[in-house]
Amino acid sequence: MHETPPSPPAQKAKAATACLMVMTAVATVFMTQSIFLEISNAFHLDIARARFAFSVASLCYAAAFFFIGPLADRFDLPKMALTGLTALCAAILIASVAPSFSYFITAMGLIGFSAALVPASMIPHMTLLAPPEKLGLYVGAIVASGTLGIVFGRVAVGLLTAHLGWRAAFRIVAVLLMVLWAAAYAWLMETTPRRAPAPRKLSELYLSAIRLVCSPKPLALFATGFFLFFGFLGMVTFLTYRLTAPPFLFTAGEVGWISLAGLTALIAPFAGNLSQQTGPYKVSLPGLGICLVALQLMGWSESVPLITLGLLLLFAGAYCCQPLIFLLIGASVPSTSLGSASSLYILVCIGGGSLSSMVLGPVWTLWGWPGITLACSLSLAMAAGVLSTLAIREMVTRNILNTHRDSRSISKEINNNDSLSC
Repeated sequence: MHETPPSPPAQKAKAATACLMVMTAVATVFMTQSIFLEISNAFHLDIARARFAFSVASLCYAAAFFFIGPLADRFDLPKMALTGLTALCAAILIASVAPSFSYFITAMGLIGFSAALVPASMIPHMTLLAPPEKLGLYVGAIVASGTLGIVFGRVAVGLLTAHLGWRAAFRIVAVLLMVLWAAAYAWLMETTPRRAPAPRKLSELYLSAIRLVCSPKPLALFATGFFLFFGFLGMVTFLTYRLTAPPFLFTAGEVGWISLAGLTALIAPFAGNLSQQTGPYKVSLPGLGICLVALQLMGWSESVPLITLGLLLLFAGAYCCQPLIFLLIGASVPSTSLGSASSLYILVCIGGGSLSSMVLGPVWTLWGWPGITLACSLSLAMAAGVLSTLAIREMVTRNILNTHRDSRSISKEINNNDSLSC
C-alpha cells in the first residue's frame, strides 16, 4: 500500500525541521572557534593549543561520515538523526563538566562523531521530501542550514560565553537539543516518505563507497570540496587568532558578532534554484571567483569593515558552489549510493577544514596572517582549477555527442532522400 504524500504545509514543516536539526548539529562542532581564549584560560593553556578542541571535533565529525554514509543507504533516516541528537546532547553535557583539557578533548571527539549522524541522514532524506521541480531549492536549503550552523555556533556560543561562561553556554546548547529532539520526533517520525533500503549487504555498501572515491567524476568533485573547505575554513578558523591579536584585540563576543557575516550562506537555496535554469557550472565557478576576491579583502586589509565585507563574500561565494557540487555528485552516482556519496563529500569537505586548522598552525607561527592568506588562496585556486577542468571536459564531451548526433541525422536524411528518388 502506497503512503499518501505529505501536503505542502506538512512537507515544508518537515523540511524546516530537518534544516534546524542539521544547523544545530553542525553548530556544536564549530562552537569552540570563537572561544579559544576562554578555553585556554579555563585549562591554563596557550591559545594555540586550545584550537585542538575544534580540530579533534571536526576530524571526528569528518571521519564519522565514512562509517555512517553506507548506514544511511540501509537504515531508517529519521531514527538515525534522533539517535545522533541523543548522543550529541549527552556528549555536550559531559564536555561542560570536563575537569581537564584531555577530558574536554575526548568529549569534543564524541560531539563530532555524534553530530555527523544528523547531516549524514538528513541530507539524503531531504531528497525524499523535495518535489522534483524544487530539488535544487531544498538541497540548497539544507546545505545552507549547515553553514548557518557554523555561524550560529560561533555567534551564539561566543555571546553566551561572554555573559555566562563557556560551561553554561554548553549546557544551554544541550537544552536546545532536547527541545529539537522532541520537535523532530513529532514531525519526522510521522508518515515521512520512506525509500526502499539498499538491496545489498552492509559490507557491499562499504565497498561501493570505496569505489565511489575511485570513480573519475565523483573523485574530481570530492577534490573540489576538499580544496574549497581547506581554504574557506582555514581562513575562518585563523580569523579568530587575527582578531584577538593586535591591533584588533577582539573579545569572544565581538568575534561572535563579526561571524554573523556568515549569514550570506543563505544564498545557497537560491543558487540551487538558479542552477536548475542555467546549469551548475555557471553558478559554482563564479562562486569560487568570489571566494578568491574575498580572501584578498580579508588578508590584506586592517579595516574591520573591509574584513567583514570579505567574510560576507567568502560565505556567499562558498555557498554558491557547495549545493551545486552536491547536485552534481547526486547526478553522477546511483540512487542507492546517494547516502554514501553525500557523506563522503561532507567527509572530504570537513576533513579539509579540519586539516587546515592543523596544517596551517606552523604557517601562522612562521609567516602570520599573510602566510595564511596565501595558503588559503592557493587552495581555492586549486578548487577552481579542478572544477573548471571538469566543466570543460563535460562541455567537450557534450559537443562531440551533439556533433555525432547531428551527423547521424544528416546521414539518415540523405538515405531517406535516396530511397525516395529510387
